[in-house]
Amino acid sequence: MIKIGLNIELDYQVYAEFRNFSVSGVDFGLRIKKDHPHINLENYKKYIDEFYKENRAEIEISISELSGIINQKSDLYFTAIKKYFGLDCGKENYKGYVSIFDCNPRFVDDKSFQVFYKKSGSDKLRVCFHEITHFAFFDYFEKLFPAEYRSLDRNSGVLWELSEVINVILLNEPEFKNILQGEEKLFYPNLEDKLTAIRSIWGGSGKRLDTNFIQKSLAYLAY
Repeated sequence: MIKIGLNIELDYQVYAEFRNFSVSGVDFGLRIKKDHPHINLENYKKYIDEFYKENRAEIEISISELSGIINQKSDLYFTAIKKYFGLDCGKENYKGYVSIFDCNPRFVDDKSFQVFYKKSGSDKLRVCFHEITHFAFFDYFEKLFPAEYRSLDRNSGVLWELSEVINVILLNEPEFKNILQGEEKLFYPNLEDKLTAIRSIWGGSGKRLDTNFIQKSLAYLAY
């Protein structure tokens, strides 16, 4: 199940954590400033509260739009996920929160994520399925490599890089492209060379998301 709603307090947290954060060629602080040039560390809670009040109707429409598209597409998506991971992710409880910031982070521990409210319906759906694919990958990785899962960081380093790269590879497979009606693009430009190399490993592995593919990919990323 994928439930979409609001979590204003999470926007407080995201602003505080992302206002000066950049990684792999993406500056999240600049993305925030682009849409909210007058927000700062002194006024951010009041700013966020007032923005939600003033734009409540538009934000509610965004939530309704995304919920409707998810209801149409989620069964097909979870069928495709099961093909690659062997996991029945449709039984999980995923929480998506429409956000006023175009950061779109995911939080693995409680399988929640944010989606920028101004994105088009199809782009919001793409973010939603992108983040849930992360959760499926991490569940699958933990099942195959429990010791490595405990020792590796899900938010930086080789496991994080592999999670971003495998998302692009998987979501461009025919089953997912038919659902999303478009190409999944790499969000982090500094991972482009790594995507190219792991795409080659993917093709050489027969497009099987197995221990052989994951071990070879991690070895390449760690080199």
